[in-house]
Amino acid sequence: MVSAFLAPILALEFVLGLVGNSLALFIFCVHMRPWTSNTVFLVSLVAADFLLISNLPLRVDYYLLHEIWRFGAAACKVNLFMLSTNRTASVVFLTAIALNRYLKVVQPHHMLSRASTGAAARVAGGLWAGILLLNGHLLLSTFSGPSCLSYRVGTKPSASLRWHQALYLLEFFLPLTLILFAIVSIGLTIRRRGLGEQAGPQRAMRVLAVVVAVYTICFLPSIIFGTASMVAFWLSACHSLDLCSRLFHGSLAFTYLNSVLDPVLYCFSSPSFLHQSRALLGLTRGQQDPVSDESSYQPSRRWRCQEASRKAEATGNLEVQAKVSLEKEGSSQG
Repeated sequence: MVSAFLAPILALEFVLGLVGNSLALFIFCVHMRPWTSNTVFLVSLVAADFLLISNLPLRVDYYLLHEIWRFGAAACKVNLFMLSTNRTASVVFLTAIALNRYLKVVQPHHMLSRASTGAAARVAGGLWAGILLLNGHLLLSTFSGPSCLSYRVGTKPSASLRWHQALYLLEFFLPLTLILFAIVSIGLTIRRRGLGEQAGPQRAMRVLAVVVAVYTICFLPSIIFGTASMVAFWLSACHSLDLCSRLFHGSLAFTYLNSVLDPVLYCFSSPSFLHQSRALLGLTRGQQDPVSDESSYQPSRRWRCQEASRKAEATGNLEVQAKVSLEKEGSSQG
């Protein structure tokens, strides 16, 4: 039943993901110049999606044959490595996009907020190196038999499997915590500085809302059922283990859905990308200047006036205190 469900779903996700991400890559590379730091992280997310898309046909074949892998152990290792790398890279760069928005709104004068495109590219390169190292254990694992799965619930866990399970949980909860922190901080900053009427901060909140939606839809089901499977195994609840394992296996369709939903995120995150997408699809008439991706995040005039008044009042108080102290010194000397 699981194989019959996954095979057509993954085939559909392959087609939609290939079309959406090919269009996104074309727009980023041809129509969006110069790049910004935000564009660098978006392109990294596209690259992560192509790791998944290029491997989905093998998974479709695997499920069409009712979970029989016919391409050999080496191909199985590479396939599982690239699928796991896609998952890790997706959550890492979704988090990077969220933190980039956080810096633009909450810390606009911080040096990280003003980092150049080259600096963002170096950060992305470092993140890719870490992502590959975190998932390298799959290339060293041994796979035997007709199946090709990185999770083997019901067998004695090896050190590699324990690390894989720990990474699976860590890469969900830690980035989610950072993303929620960014959302709360941006919301408080918008309210405190009176940025509610500006396009940039509003778009930042929409971007983070889409990030959380993609994050939850794609990764939360597998986390729930995967954790339930491990608990059922520890409790030796065979019937529950069988049910949770099937649900976890089926929830992988949601995990692979991220390659289809990410192009939607690009539209929310980059006005230029949305404009170019509409132009290529023939949904806009005439030439219009695309909105800049780096909108102003300056505080409102009312907030700036209030800050100036507080500073002036504080300066005045200091002058009064200085004058009083000088008078006291004069009287004591007299």
